[in-house]
Amino acid sequence: MKINKKYIYITLIIICAFSLIYMDTSNTNKKLNEQKKTVDKKQIVIQEPTTGKIISDLMNKSPNKQHPRLMITKEDFLRIKESISSDEYLKKWYAELNKDANDLLSTPVVIYEKSDGKRLLPVSRTVLDRIITLSLMYRLSGDTQYADRAWKELEVVSNEQKFINWNSSHFLDTAEMASAVSIGYDWLYDYLNEQQKRTLQNSLINNALKPGLEVYTNNPSNESLSAFWKNSTNNWNTVCNSGLILASLAIADESVETEKLSSEIIKYAISSVQRSLKSYPDDGGTEEGPSYWNYATKYLAFFLSSMDASLGTDYGLSKIRGLSETGYYPIYVTGYDGVFNIGDGRESDFDNLSQLFWLSNRYNKPQIASPALKIYNPLNIVWYKVSKSKENYDTSIPLDKTFKGEKTGIVTMRGSWKDSNSFFVGIHGGDNQASHGDLDVGTFVLDVLGVRWAGELGAEDYNSKGYSDLKSGRWLYYRKRTEGQNTLVISSNNNTNQNKEAKGKIKDFNSNKNEASVTIDMTSAYENADSIQRKLELVDNRSKVIIEDNISLSKESEIFWFMHTRAKIGLSPDLKTAVLVRKGKVLYAQIKSPVKANFSIMNAQPLPNSPSVAKQNINQDIQKLTINMQNVKKTNIIVEFSIDPPKE
Repeated sequence: MKINKKYIYITLIIICAFSLIYMDTSNTNKKLNEQKKTVDKKQIVIQEPTTGKIISDLMNKSPNKQHPRLMITKEDFLRIKESISSDEYLKKWYAELNKDANDLLSTPVVIYEKSDGKRLLPVSRTVLDRIITLSLMYRLSGDTQYADRAWKELEVVSNEQKFINWNSSHFLDTAEMASAVSIGYDWLYDYLNEQQKRTLQNSLINNALKPGLEVYTNNPSNESLSAFWKNSTNNWNTVCNSGLILASLAIADESVETEKLSSEIIKYAISSVQRSLKSYPDDGGTEEGPSYWNYATKYLAFFLSSMDASLGTDYGLSKIRGLSETGYYPIYVTGYDGVFNIGDGRESDFDNLSQLFWLSNRYNKPQIASPALKIYNPLNIVWYKVSKSKENYDTSIPLDKTFKGEKTGIVTMRGSWKDSNSFFVGIHGGDNQASHGDLDVGTFVLDVLGVRWAGELGAEDYNSKGYSDLKSGRWLYYRKRTEGQNTLVISSNNNTNQNKEAKGKIKDFNSNKNEASVTIDMTSAYENADSIQRKLELVDNRSKVIIEDNISLSKESEIFWFMHTRAKIGLSPDLKTAVLVRKGKVLYAQIKSPVKANFSIMNAQPLPNSPSVAKQNINQDIQKLTINMQNVKKTNIIVEFSIDPPKE
């Protein structure tokens, strides 16, 4: 059969053309992949170490079973001891440490007790506090009576007859107890005899490391073993991984068995903990609120500082985006009479911020350590740097800040960093599915004259039925429902809750010397909303606060405007002005719009058509300043707050 050369040439040309097209497409895809890799590099890629690398790093940084190496080294202790007499802060903190340690000498040791029938956590935390106090006092004073007392605590929690386990069914309990025993083992290492060391090693292995390995390898021998935290992004992930890392670092070089087990644990933990560390947005906020920020970052500082001291590296974990900025979060969410305690958080001020010293040192941000100077905690002594005097802790940072993370969504504004009589206001956008969150898009807090006027209610009993169920059960409780927040309730088909999947969007943030403002787009939070925009303003040289709600609905509905307060409330005859009195101070709230709107006072209780759960807080000392409007489709609600009486 003859083949026409003409067709051969045409075929070859077509093949070449397709080859060129393929090569070009392939190159384009290659370029796109390279671009994607470049983008991905903005989020640090952790080079996870092998188990051999971990042990090698430990041997190089902490040779010959060198201790201490959790959070602090022998050289650090020497530096602190030399500075106590000359540094005003260390001198003050050491005196408090001495007093607390002496008080513990005659305090009975803990007993195995689940006070709520589920958690050993209060016991674990007590042991941790005691071991840090006593072991630190021993290291700084050299007095063995503190080590003797610390050993009594360590011995009892490591005794199988007295402590049958560390309650791995609620793994936070295990992690915190592991942290306590690890720190005691490490800081008391030169005091402990070989038998005592073996006792603590066995306890850490059996009560913490082996259960932890079962979680990591998905091979639990105990069906009740708490394992969800391995893949979570919340505080559980940070705390549980941290406790296991500390335990591993403490005993890794004691035997062939501990080398193998500990290095495996550390390798798994480095992989797991990235989930929670990468949940911090670029601006360093957190979805879980200030109380859980405090809890998680304390353990973050625990394990990162311990890796650095023990291994000479944290394998890049501390470079994860957002961690360098998170020290600003507690500063900005703290008002003049408490914190902006969204969700399950506490309104009371932070009782410990020692991790701010570590964050300040690690990221060279002196100003974020300032709040920690005012609150004593033994760990202040560990992470405080003498070279950074009070003058270097500069608080000249902006008065206002947004934490824009999709799940965080908090904006705070204030009149001054130093004058507690000025205004502090905060507003929450966030995500209604946030961990430990409420259905609270648009909720706000307000302080002035050193008093909290608009406040959040905080948590219910964690053991309450369905409390952790974000699909339905949690939203039966008043403190978690929309009507338990300082926001709008729009009744639709007898539903007074915001949409469970709603996310508030921060818009139009503005900040200058004399005023600040921000708008929260709340539209997604309500079923029949065409548009709902809540604007918060700090105006008139930051002397007044205005909250403005522009509401457009698809059908007429009943609207409630709520503000929870512990103040006594009086109303003017025309019901347009509310006079709030608390702690001998007075605040005025005035309705500027609409003309037909009036104030009323309600109890902090479910609305008549709302579900009511039998066992929940009654909120007896709290009232709600309320605006209630019927059959509304479109309106503009404006409320102004001032410490000056309204002009007639």
